[in-house]
Amino acid sequence: MNILVNGSPTAIGRAVVAELADSGHDLRLTSMAPYEPQDVVVCALEHDEATDKLVEGIDAIINVGYQDEVDMGATFHLDYYTRRTYNLLWAASNAGVNRVVNLSTLRLMEEYEENLVVTELWRSKPLASDINLLCAHLVEIICKEYARDQKFEVVNLRLGWPLVAGGRDDIGGDTGTSALCSEDLGRAVLAALESDVEPWQDIHIQSTVPNQRYTTAKAAATLGF
Repeated sequence: MNILVNGSPTAIGRAVVAELADSGHDLRLTSMAPYEPQDVVVCALEHDEATDKLVEGIDAIINVGYQDEVDMGATFHLDYYTRRTYNLLWAASNAGVNRVVNLSTLRLMEEYEENLVVTELWRSKPLASDINLLCAHLVEIICKEYARDQKFEVVNLRLGWPLVAGGRDDIGGDTGTSALCSEDLGRAVLAALESDVEPWQDIHIQSTVPNQRYTTAKAAATLGF
Protein backbone atom coordinates (compact mmCIF):
# COMPACT_ATOMS: atom_id res chain seq x y z
CA MET A 1 0.00 0.00 0.00
CA ASN A 2 1.25 3.50 -0.85
CA ILE A 3 0.80 5.68 2.23
CA LEU A 4 1.27 9.41 2.66
CA VAL A 5 2.24 10.51 6.18
CA ASN A 6 1.35 14.18 6.61
CA GLY A 7 3.14 15.81 9.52
CA SER A 8 5.87 13.19 9.66
CA PRO A 9 8.41 15.41 11.53
CA THR A 10 6.11 15.77 14.57
CA ALA A 11 6.65 13.52 17.59
CA ILE A 12 3.61 11.44 16.67
CA GLY A 13 4.64 11.39 13.01
CA ARG A 14 8.17 10.25 13.80
CA ALA A 15 6.85 7.44 15.99
CA VAL A 16 4.46 6.28 13.27
CA VAL A 17 7.20 6.31 10.63
CA ALA A 18 9.52 4.30 12.86
CA GLU A 19 6.86 1.73 13.74
CA LEU A 20 5.76 1.30 10.11
CA ALA A 21 9.29 1.11 8.69
CA ASP A 22 9.17 -2.68 8.36
CA SER A 23 5.45 -2.98 7.62
CA GLY A 24 5.88 -3.64 3.90
CA HIS A 25 4.02 -0.45 3.02
CA ASP A 26 5.62 2.30 0.93
CA LEU A 27 5.68 5.55 2.90
CA ARG A 28 5.77 9.02 1.40
CA LEU A 29 6.55 11.63 4.06
CA THR A 30 5.43 15.22 3.84
CA SER A 31 5.69 18.45 5.79
CA MET A 32 5.52 22.17 5.15
CA ALA A 33 9.21 22.53 5.99
CA PRO A 34 12.32 20.41 5.36
CA TYR A 35 13.31 17.93 8.05
CA GLU A 36 16.80 16.52 7.52
CA PRO A 37 16.40 13.21 9.41
CA GLN A 38 13.62 12.24 6.98
CA ASP A 39 13.24 12.24 3.20
CA VAL A 40 10.36 14.71 3.29
CA VAL A 41 8.36 16.03 0.35
CA VAL A 42 7.90 19.71 1.22
CA CYS A 43 4.41 20.92 0.34
CA ALA A 44 2.52 24.03 1.46
CA LEU A 45 -0.83 22.24 0.98
CA GLU A 46 -2.29 25.00 -1.13
CA HIS A 47 -5.14 24.35 -3.55
CA ASP A 48 -2.73 23.79 -6.40
CA GLU A 49 -0.86 21.34 -8.61
CA ALA A 50 1.79 20.67 -5.96
CA THR A 51 -0.79 19.25 -3.56
CA ASP A 52 -2.39 17.25 -6.36
CA LYS A 53 1.01 15.77 -7.22
CA LEU A 54 1.67 14.98 -3.55
CA VAL A 55 -1.24 12.53 -3.43
CA GLU A 56 -0.76 10.93 -6.85
CA GLY A 57 -0.68 7.14 -6.55
CA ILE A 58 -1.51 7.24 -2.83
CA ASP A 59 -3.86 4.61 -1.40
CA ALA A 60 -4.16 5.95 2.14
CA ILE A 61 -3.16 8.98 4.18
CA ILE A 62 -2.01 9.09 7.79
CA ASN A 63 -2.71 12.64 8.91
CA VAL A 64 -1.25 14.01 12.14
CA GLY A 65 -4.22 16.10 13.22
CA TYR A 66 -2.84 17.14 16.59
CA GLN A 67 0.50 18.30 17.92
CA ASP A 68 1.51 20.35 20.92
CA GLU A 69 5.30 20.57 20.70
CA VAL A 70 5.64 23.42 18.18
CA ASP A 71 4.38 26.97 18.71
CA MET A 72 3.18 27.97 15.24
CA GLY A 73 1.26 31.07 16.29
CA ALA A 74 -2.54 31.00 16.47
CA THR A 75 -3.26 32.39 13.00
CA PHE A 76 -0.95 30.02 11.16
CA HIS A 77 -1.99 27.11 13.36
CA LEU A 78 -5.67 27.61 12.53
CA ASP A 79 -4.89 28.06 8.84
CA TYR A 80 -2.82 24.87 8.69
CA TYR A 81 -5.34 22.67 10.46
CA THR A 82 -8.38 24.04 8.61
CA ARG A 83 -7.77 25.44 5.12
CA ARG A 84 -4.62 23.49 4.32
CA THR A 85 -6.02 20.25 5.74
CA TYR A 86 -9.12 20.78 3.61
CA ASN A 87 -6.90 21.29 0.54
CA LEU A 88 -5.04 18.04 1.22
CA LEU A 89 -8.24 16.05 1.62
CA TRP A 90 -9.79 17.65 -1.46
CA ALA A 91 -6.80 16.58 -3.52
CA ALA A 92 -6.99 13.12 -1.93
CA SER A 93 -10.63 12.72 -2.86
CA ASN A 94 -9.90 13.66 -6.47
CA ALA A 95 -6.92 11.28 -6.59
CA GLY A 96 -8.94 8.26 -5.48
CA VAL A 97 -7.44 7.86 -2.01
CA ASN A 98 -9.41 5.13 -0.24
CA ARG A 99 -8.81 5.83 3.43
CA VAL A 100 -7.55 8.51 5.79
CA VAL A 101 -6.32 7.70 9.29
CA ASN A 102 -6.50 10.90 11.30
CA LEU A 103 -4.38 10.98 14.45
CA SER A 104 -6.24 13.08 16.98
CA THR A 105 -6.01 13.14 20.77
CA LEU A 106 -7.90 11.84 23.79
CA ARG A 107 -7.17 15.16 25.42
CA LEU A 108 -10.37 16.25 23.69
CA MET A 109 -12.12 14.20 26.39
CA GLU A 110 -9.88 15.33 29.25
CA GLU A 111 -12.49 17.66 30.77
CA TYR A 112 -14.65 14.71 31.77
CA GLU A 113 -14.08 13.42 35.30
CA GLU A 114 -11.66 10.50 35.50
CA ASN A 115 -14.19 8.22 37.21
CA LEU A 116 -16.50 8.29 34.17
CA VAL A 117 -16.38 5.59 31.48
CA VAL A 118 -15.91 7.85 28.46
CA THR A 119 -16.58 6.11 25.14
CA GLU A 120 -16.48 7.17 21.50
CA LEU A 121 -20.17 8.14 21.75
CA TRP A 122 -19.41 10.99 24.12
CA ARG A 123 -19.10 14.53 22.77
CA SER A 124 -15.58 15.95 22.72
CA LYS A 125 -14.96 19.00 24.92
CA PRO A 126 -12.01 20.99 23.54
CA LEU A 127 -10.92 24.03 25.51
CA ALA A 128 -11.30 27.10 23.29
CA SER A 129 -8.32 28.61 25.11
CA ASP A 130 -6.06 25.74 23.94
CA ILE A 131 -5.27 26.34 20.27
CA ASN A 132 -3.86 22.82 19.84
CA LEU A 133 -7.05 21.15 21.08
CA LEU A 134 -9.27 23.53 19.15
CA CYS A 135 -7.41 22.69 15.95
CA ALA A 136 -7.61 18.95 16.65
CA HIS A 137 -11.37 19.35 17.04
CA LEU A 138 -11.65 21.29 13.77
CA VAL A 139 -9.61 18.67 11.88
CA GLU A 140 -12.02 15.99 13.10
CA ILE A 141 -14.96 18.02 11.77
CA ILE A 142 -13.33 18.45 8.36
CA CYS A 143 -12.49 14.75 8.11
CA LYS A 144 -16.00 13.77 9.15
CA GLU A 145 -17.57 15.90 6.43
CA TYR A 146 -15.46 14.21 3.75
CA ALA A 147 -16.45 10.81 5.12
CA ARG A 148 -20.14 11.79 5.13
CA ASP A 149 -19.84 12.80 1.49
CA GLN A 150 -18.36 9.32 0.86
CA LYS A 151 -15.15 10.71 -0.60
CA PHE A 152 -13.13 8.15 1.36
CA GLU A 153 -13.22 6.25 4.65
CA VAL A 154 -11.88 7.96 7.75
CA VAL A 155 -10.62 6.26 10.89
CA ASN A 156 -10.26 8.91 13.56
CA LEU A 157 -7.85 7.62 16.20
CA ARG A 158 -7.91 9.63 19.41
CA LEU A 159 -4.57 8.89 21.01
CA GLY A 160 -3.67 8.70 24.68
CA TRP A 161 -0.96 10.87 26.18
CA PRO A 162 1.89 11.16 26.86
CA LEU A 163 3.46 9.21 24.01
CA VAL A 164 6.13 6.91 25.45
CA ALA A 165 8.87 5.46 23.23
CA GLY A 166 9.00 1.66 23.18
CA GLY A 167 6.60 -0.95 24.52
CA ARG A 168 4.21 -1.19 27.44
CA ASP A 169 7.04 -2.17 29.78
CA ASP A 170 8.59 1.25 29.13
CA ILE A 171 5.59 3.08 30.58
CA GLY A 172 6.58 4.18 34.08
CA GLY A 173 4.30 4.23 37.08
CA ASP A 174 4.36 8.02 37.17
CA THR A 175 3.43 8.44 33.49
CA GLY A 176 -0.29 8.71 34.19
CA THR A 177 -3.42 6.72 33.39
CA SER A 178 -3.82 7.70 29.73
CA ALA A 179 -0.36 6.91 28.33
CA LEU A 180 0.29 5.39 24.91
CA CYS A 181 3.50 3.58 23.97
CA SER A 182 4.86 3.88 20.45
CA GLU A 183 4.53 0.14 19.78
CA ASP A 184 0.80 0.31 20.52
CA LEU A 185 0.54 3.41 18.33
CA GLY A 186 2.10 1.51 15.44
CA ARG A 187 -0.19 -1.48 15.96
CA ALA A 188 -3.26 0.74 16.03
CA VAL A 189 -2.31 2.66 12.89
CA LEU A 190 -1.57 -0.51 10.94
CA ALA A 191 -4.89 -2.00 12.00
CA ALA A 192 -6.69 1.22 11.08
CA LEU A 193 -5.19 1.02 7.60
CA GLU A 194 -6.15 -2.60 7.03
CA SER A 195 -9.35 -3.36 9.00
CA ASP A 196 -12.91 -3.27 7.71
CA VAL A 197 -14.44 -0.07 9.05
CA GLU A 198 -17.46 2.17 8.64
CA PRO A 199 -17.12 5.31 6.49
CA TRP A 200 -16.48 7.34 9.67
CA GLN A 201 -15.07 5.70 12.77
CA ASP A 202 -14.00 7.29 16.06
CA ILE A 203 -11.69 4.96 18.00
CA HIS A 204 -9.97 5.64 21.32
CA ILE A 205 -6.43 4.30 21.69
CA GLN A 206 -4.27 4.10 24.79
CA SER A 207 -2.00 1.47 26.27
CA THR A 208 -3.08 -0.92 28.99
CA VAL A 209 -1.90 0.62 32.27
CA PRO A 210 -3.02 0.39 35.90
CA ASN A 211 -6.25 2.37 36.46
CA GLN A 212 -6.54 2.90 32.70
CA ARG A 213 -8.49 6.11 32.12
CA TYR A 214 -10.13 5.42 28.75
CA THR A 215 -11.81 2.25 27.57
CA THR A 216 -10.43 0.71 24.38
CA ALA A 217 -13.24 -1.80 23.92
CA LYS A 218 -14.14 -0.40 20.51
CA ALA A 219 -10.51 -0.58 19.40
CA ALA A 220 -10.43 -4.23 20.43
CA ALA A 221 -13.66 -5.02 18.59
CA THR A 222 -12.92 -3.03 15.43
CA LEU A 223 -9.14 -3.20 15.11
CA GLY A 224 -8.21 -6.21 17.22
CA PHE A 225 -6.18 -3.81 19.36
